[in-house]
Amino acid sequence: MSTNKQPLTNRLEDLFLSILRNVILLVLAISVIGSLVLLVSGISDSSAKPKEYKFEKFDTKQLVNDLKESLQEQPASKPEVKSEPAKKQTSQANPFEDEISKQANFIVQFYKKYDFGVNPAWINEQFKPRLRKQARVLGVVYGEGESALLEYAKGQTQVFELVLLNPELNQMLDKKFKAQVDVDNETRYQVIHDFQNRVVDFYPDFHENQIKQKREFDADQQAEAALRNAGAMFKLYVAGGLFVSFLLISLILVLVKIERNLRSVKIVNAEHDESIPSQQNNEFSTSS
Repeated sequence: MSTNKQPLTNRLEDLFLSILRNVILLVLAISVIGSLVLLVSGISDSSAKPKEYKFEKFDTKQLVNDLKESLQEQPASKPEVKSEPAKKQTSQANPFEDEISKQANFIVQFYKKYDFGVNPAWINEQFKPRLRKQARVLGVVYGEGESALLEYAKGQTQVFELVLLNPELNQMLDKKFKAQVDVDNETRYQVIHDFQNRVVDFYPDFHENQIKQKREFDADQQAEAALRNAGAMFKLYVAGGLFVSFLLISLILVLVKIERNLRSVKIVNAEHDESIPSQQNNEFSTSS
């Protein structure tokens, strides 16, 4: 009875150990893969740095086209803007100041088209200093140093030239206000002045918005980088824990294997010991 039950018990035990071994191997594989993934991710997060914000470039042509569409009318003729007088009055020693002078001259030319004069004292004491200050503050969009100031100033000069002295826009303003007899001079001046303010403020407003977006972007990136750096240590700890689990489970698997081998050796030795008395009895019976 016991001899029949023993093989069945051994088979069940072998089946259970086989299932346990496969489960252990699966857990080992998951531990190794998980620890490697978390290790790589943790190292990557620990060295995470904020991304740099890329400023959007100002598109003067797009601005001109939008203004033309908003004011309706037929396609504009080729601009006949002459900026030579501005160049003659400027100094070649400082390109940045040359651009500031060009911008001031474009303002004077714009008002002159509508028979309005500009106070030179306002130009020199208020308008030009404001342009210089805006360039120093907003020129960071283009980098640092004199080259950034010059690039900013050149962009604003281009806006003044292409918008304030645009023939089609000037004609639209003429048709709507200058040609109307029932509009008094003060009202007409206010309309022209408001248009000039919109053009003058559009360029710095665009760059102020870019700088604001950069600050918000940098703040978000700093927070994200700090969060990733903080989570990096947790991932590394988990990766270390999984690796330790891998070592412990491997040790258990080795011990189980050793125990099974020792058990097999004991069974073989026991069978060998049982076979020796039976052989001796057979020899004794044959001799008698």
